[in-house]
Amino acid sequence: MSLLLPSPAHSVEPIRVKPHGPAPTLGRRLLGPLHVTGIAWYRLHYWATFFPEWFVVTVIWLSTWFFWATLWRIRSAVAHNLEAVLGPCGFVERQRRIWRTFHEYAWCLTERYEQFHRADRMRFDFRGDAVYARMQQDTGGYVFFTAHFGNWEMGPLVRDVPRGRKIHVVREPEMGRAAQRFVAELFERHPQRDQFVVHYAGADLALGARLLMALRQGDVVAMPGDRPRAGMGTQPSTWFGRPIDLPPGPAALARAARAPLVPVFVFREGRRHYRIELREPIEVAQSDDKQRDVAEAVDRMARACEQAIRERPHHWFCWKRLW
Repeated sequence: MSLLLPSPAHSVEPIRVKPHGPAPTLGRRLLGPLHVTGIAWYRLHYWATFFPEWFVVTVIWLSTWFFWATLWRIRSAVAHNLEAVLGPCGFVERQRRIWRTFHEYAWCLTERYEQFHRADRMRFDFRGDAVYARMQQDTGGYVFFTAHFGNWEMGPLVRDVPRGRKIHVVREPEMGRAAQRFVAELFERHPQRDQFVVHYAGADLALGARLLMALRQGDVVAMPGDRPRAGMGTQPSTWFGRPIDLPPGPAALARAARAPLVPVFVFREGRRHYRIELREPIEVAQSDDKQRDVAEAVDRMARACEQAIRERPHHWFCWKRLW
């Protein structure tokens, strides 16, 4: 059992600007809690899950229409980013791509909340038996990384982690104080709360050392592999043939702990139905050139994320124009 304590959740300051999140605008200041980053949307999708299915579906469609009709900058960002994956297109196809991405996001957001009180209704297909078997044999830790893709927060529900390991989930705070408090309280009430520990990036100056200790005692650390933390260093790489700055943290941590990097992706297959994939681990080199070792691992992480996005481009939720 892990001896590490989670980062303090309620004292975490919100992040005003996320590298790949919505840019601060006058509309955000004017709308406040009604903005897409505000607490109103979190609560709407959460409370909808307590009502009959027809009400849930209505909320999904209303949210999709609202996002599509009002979020002009985010619409432009989504369409532009998808061109790197799907190629250029005309106006009608562009709107279809935006709509479909917003619609998938609305469902993922709602079903994210359903797991907190209707976990028994969730259906999960699991792919990654080879990695799972390896974890049963090994005593060391593992670094899981994913993208903001599908319902990435469903990972702790996959199944019991071999050898009683805990999963240390590293999250960035939400962009509003009320939203951060709301999400933190939900995770504290999660039905599988004893299986994972939530850490908030920026809340603990010793977080890196705490995660390294967790890995060395055999736990799992789960981190985003597609978005750099606000104010932190980045590693140049490429996505879809275009330059991009990615977070070196997962690769650097895996190298320091001599732990495998495991790509994990959660695909939405239907209503309350997800496919969780643990893909082939990435072994980080241990040469005399640390910078090169980390850069090579980040490039391999980029290829793994790129492959998943190509499979389901409308599961990629990036609200800022990357190129």
